[in-house]
Amino acid sequence: MNPLPDTFHNPQLWPLLIFAFLPTLLYFIDRRRARRMDWPALQFFLTRQRARLRWIRFREALLIAVRSLALALMVYALLRPATEIEEELSAASSSSRGLVLVIDTSFSMSYHPDGDSGDLLARGKSRARALLEELKPTDTAVILAGGGGEKSPGELFDLEKTRRKLESLELTGGRFDLLRTLDDAISEASGLPSTVREIYILTDQQADSLGEADDRNLEFLASRLAALEPAPSVDLIDCGVPEAHNHRIVKFESDSLVTGTDSAVGFRATVAPAPGGEDLHLRVTVNGEVIVSRPLAATKDDQAVSFRHRFSDAGTARVSAEIIGEGAGDGLPYDDARHLVIEVLDRLEVPILQDPKTEGRAGGGHWIDLALFPRYGEAHPPEVIFRPVILGSADSEILARARVLVLSGIRALEPRKLDLIESFVERGGGLLIFADAETDRLFANERLWRRGSGLLPAELIARREAAAGETFHPVETDLEHPVFSIFKGVSEADLARLSIRSCWKTGPAKEKSAALSKTGDGSPWIIEHPFGEGKIVLFTTGATPLETDLPRTPLFVPLLHRLIRYLALGPSPTPGRDQGETLELALETGEKNGEARITSPTGETGTIEISTSAGKPVLRWGQTHETGFYSFEIAHESGGQRAVTLAVNMNPHESDLTRLETGKLENLENKLGIRRSSYSNRSPGGRQTVIIEIEHWPWALLLGLLLLLFELVLLKGFTSSGPAEPAGGAS
Repeated sequence: MNPLPDTFHNPQLWPLLIFAFLPTLLYFIDRRRARRMDWPALQFFLTRQRARLRWIRFREALLIAVRSLALALMVYALLRPATEIEEELSAASSSSRGLVLVIDTSFSMSYHPDGDSGDLLARGKSRARALLEELKPTDTAVILAGGGGEKSPGELFDLEKTRRKLESLELTGGRFDLLRTLDDAISEASGLPSTVREIYILTDQQADSLGEADDRNLEFLASRLAALEPAPSVDLIDCGVPEAHNHRIVKFESDSLVTGTDSAVGFRATVAPAPGGEDLHLRVTVNGEVIVSRPLAATKDDQAVSFRHRFSDAGTARVSAEIIGEGAGDGLPYDDARHLVIEVLDRLEVPILQDPKTEGRAGGGHWIDLALFPRYGEAHPPEVIFRPVILGSADSEILARARVLVLSGIRALEPRKLDLIESFVERGGGLLIFADAETDRLFANERLWRRGSGLLPAELIARREAAAGETFHPVETDLEHPVFSIFKGVSEADLARLSIRSCWKTGPAKEKSAALSKTGDGSPWIIEHPFGEGKIVLFTTGATPLETDLPRTPLFVPLLHRLIRYLALGPSPTPGRDQGETLELALETGEKNGEARITSPTGETGTIEISTSAGKPVLRWGQTHETGFYSFEIAHESGGQRAVTLAVNMNPHESDLTRLETGKLENLENKLGIRRSSYSNRSPGGRQTVIIEIEHWPWALLLGLLLLLFELVLLKGFTSSGPAEPAGGAS
């Protein structure tokens, strides 16, 4: 062992060495203080005792040296000196190894490099396989997939079991978090009964895997590594490629996932072609039929492609955007296409609840009905999908078919009718409420607000009336909201000039509520709130010209149409699930005893078993490795059948193959002592040696204690030989 240490774990304790020199310093100070006097009467005796005096002075100096050296060794032990040595791990080696193998299984590892027979995950498995081959029967190993997962072994290392675990690893959804997985690996390494601990992280070093790593997180992990005895080594093995060739569709979205046959819907695609890609096109298909084909420029910058399309047939529309062309093939095909499911309606029934006593133009329901379905005579039917119907009370059959419900005023409802409406919204229905001047405030607060647990997003406090000749005006309208985004620009000023003559003042809104628009004094005019799986929008005014001039302006029709479409969206369909996520569908009454089948994007079919979630029957499907459309066919007890289609796309973060910056990797090396290596710069056999740290402090502490014991022996010798002369050696 090298007697000179390579490092000190507590270098901040170096100033304590001052105490080691205190005995010597005091000794010399004491000698200077002693006065030397010549006494003739003693000269005769001193001549005969000179040899003995020299021996006494030598023992005093030896005692001081022993004390100083003992203190120096104590401080040296506190500094925790250590030496690193490289030991060969052969079959005859006495060291036992404990390995923690962390393998990135996120979908960015599905990239297939040119010239390789497999993807990046296959690279990681190959290196892990080589590391396992080096182990002896007495060694141990743990395999972590991504940031966690099952581990092996038990107390005795089972090589075959660990190999099977390694080979069974598959790509899974979710982001690979480098620091979190290292934290998990440290926890696993702390439980390994080994004299040598090693952590290997096999990843493609994707930039998104590190995130915003601040110094506090790195210092915490460094302290965790240093606290282990023995401290594990950490190797970051790069399984990626320096420059990945990958063009991708970053985003594909539409104005709404529910639309009608009466109007066109807008689509937007953002494409990031790889450099060198020539003659590439963006092709958009609806149910397999091409509707758009646009050329893409060979550039590094993202390109935006926008278009509008009007669906002619009602039903479920499968919309796909994909990159095609001679240079379209790359190492990551999953992000070359993105998919949307659009629900196309040719008829949207909109029930409007209104007080039966209010009839004709006097009721807000009349203005809502006219805006949704303008009457131009039988010879010219309007091209709208809305089919409003004014009701005196909630009807269970109509609500079963409807996707949105409108309350024109709040009147007292029977408990059974109120429960019917609450159930409708909880299942995903939309509720639009106009609180007019005739609203029953007591009923609204006691039954609809219910101290924040009911349908109303806020409590109604009092009715506010504008003074004579004055009106309120909408301010702070959220023009980024899907409903109000059409009013940006010219119509924004028209919206701000709307006159509000009376409205309700509300109390504080619920936690998840949002004020979409306010009046001039800051009181909410329009409030949105989620309720169960559905959404609620509350106007603190009615829908009649007596309270606001909105119904008489050109803004009322587009605003109401967008509101109804927005509320009709409900909880499904959704923009799509990420690749690797579990698909889940809630079953309706009468479906739990029926059969359910699924068809994957590859055309394979299978039967799904029914499970439960929160006590309710659901269908779950977790095999979503392929991107595309997954179709569910759910049979009803009565013999009917429901079809549901969901889109699965690759997570945009996973398809961004930008690699970690060199500066961030060097920071990991400096802060955590991580050693970096490349997949391609090592032989399959891996390394056969390991760095072992040997600490010096136990030997320094033992030697210091022995010197203190020797000091006691010297002191005892002084006592037995009689009193010593002063330290100065003169009297």
